This record gives sequence, C-alpha cells and structure tokens, in this order.
Amino acid sequence: MFLPLRVCVVVFGSLVAGQAAASPVIGKLDLPKELPQREPAATHGFLERVENPLALPRPVPVFPHMVVVLESEGAKATAPGQVIWELVGESFARPVMIAPIGAEVVIKNVSKTSRTLFAVEDPKLVPSGPINPTGPKSFRVADAKVYTITDKDAKHLKGTLVTVASPYVAIVDDNGKFEIDAPEGTYKLRIFYRSEWLEGTTDVVVGAKGKTEVSPKVPSLLPLKKK
Repeated sequence: MFLPLRVCVVVFGSLVAGQAAASPVIGKLDLPKELPQREPAATHGFLERVENPLALPRPVPVFPHMVVVLESEGAKATAPGQVIWELVGESFARPVMIAPIGAEVVIKNVSKTSRTLFAVEDPKLVPSGPINPTGPKSFRVADAKVYTITDKDAKHLKGTLVTVASPYVAIVDDNGKFEIDAPEGTYKLRIFYRSEWLEGTTDVVVGAKGKTEVSPKVPSLLPLKKK
C-alpha cells in the first residue's frame, strides 16, 4: 500500500463529532471491473523492469485516494471538530483527506524530517514556518474547495485536502468501507477520487433508528489521473 510519509489530514475513522440523534451510515464502495493500471517507471536503472513471473502484480490502490460526503439542504456543522493529518516522511499517511468547513485541520509530523508546507491554491492557508518532527501545524478552512498541500523543497510530497460544506464526511479504508453518523433525513452521497469529484450521486435515506447500509457504485476511474 502506501509507504513512508503520512502527511495527511487524517483521522482514520469518523472525522468529526457525531451530531445529536445521529444514526450510522455504513457503506462499501462497489468498484468498476476495469481499474487503473500501474504507470511505467519514471526512472530506469541498468536493467529494464520486468514483471515477477511467480506472482501477479498487485492492483493499483484506489481507496486511499477516495473520500465521501453526505450532502443535504441546510446541513451545517455546529461544531465541526478537528481533523488530524499525519506527515510520515516523503508523503502523507493518506494522499487525500476531507474536512468540513470550519474544522481545525491539524498536520502532525511524525517523521524525522522537518517540512515547510504550503497550499498551492492559497499560500497563506498553512501557517508559515517549518513543521518539525512531532510538531503540529493547524489551520481552518472557510470555503468548500480542493487544496494541494506540498513542500516547496520536495515537490514529490503532495497531499490533497478536500473541504466541504456538509459535516457528514468520511475517509475510505483499504477495503473500500466507510462509516458516517448522520441524523434522520435524505442525502446525496458523493465520492471524491484523487483530484476531483466523480460523476453521479447515490441517494441515501437515513432513518431515525438503526443503521443504514449502502453500496455506492463507483463510476469509471479510467484513465488514471495525475495531480
């Protein structure tokens, strides 16, 4: 899966405090049959890369690049809480993170290297100065937008922060599962992948009691898009 670097606005699990009288929405994404293929190596050694004849190549991981949101008219977080994103070396723990507007995004550097991060779309978003090992850096986002977080001295280090107006958000685990606490009502479920929202939505009706199970179908992910 993902190696070194856990620079991501991450809270593996529920990202915000549950709302009053909320019920769990439990889902598992249904992927299309055809998935992105691994891209050719960007650099070459003395020998050309060959496939392992004794083992099938692992599929390209897509779930770490996905987050989901439940949207409805008037949905607003009264206390959006805190979202933690870990920086673990040469990348974010999760390459894509989601946060409601107004939530405190905390980037925690759990690596051994200091980093100076900034948002490409808004250089003033992340407070200036380096994030030292074990040191956090926090900020709040006021608009629904997609931000690219990177280090000016390490352009390979990139994370995508997705901010939304709805408080009902979740990351997707390595098995395609997610869970969101939401009050009774009718919602549209949207899926974000890598750098943009995927086409289409899934209707979700949450009851007053019990859990709601959904299996949203993911539209085509081809071609594999780059940030």
